[in-house]
Amino acid sequence: MQTILITDDDTACRDTIQRTLERQGYRVESAAGVEDALDAIRHNSFDLIVCDFRMPGKTGLDLLVELNERGPHIPVLMVSAYADPRTEAAVVQLGAAGLLRKPFRRQDLLDSVARAIH
Repeated sequence: MQTILITDDDTACRDTIQRTLERQGYRVESAAGVEDALDAIRHNSFDLIVCDFRMPGKTGLDLLVELNERGPHIPVLMVSAYADPRTEAAVVQLGAAGLLRKPFRRQDLLDSVARAIH
């Protein structure tokens, strides 16, 4: 069973993604921000991180930078309601497995997760 970490400051969005992925058989943990995500990563192994781009304090890009600097290497699927070409370029340059624009359809999420894990 693959394990996914959802990182999003929006509780409703985080819960929706979690329920959707759990219904597909994934084991899912969640974090309300980058610091919580880093703590979870220190204590658990994940096959994928689904991370919101814009959060208070540290952003999804900050998480990517920290993972690139100190590992471990975990694919990151970034989600954002504020994606523009510059954002997308930065996300790709930092090694994200993809960028999913909010709002997204359930099937788009599932397809993006499957691609990012494999």
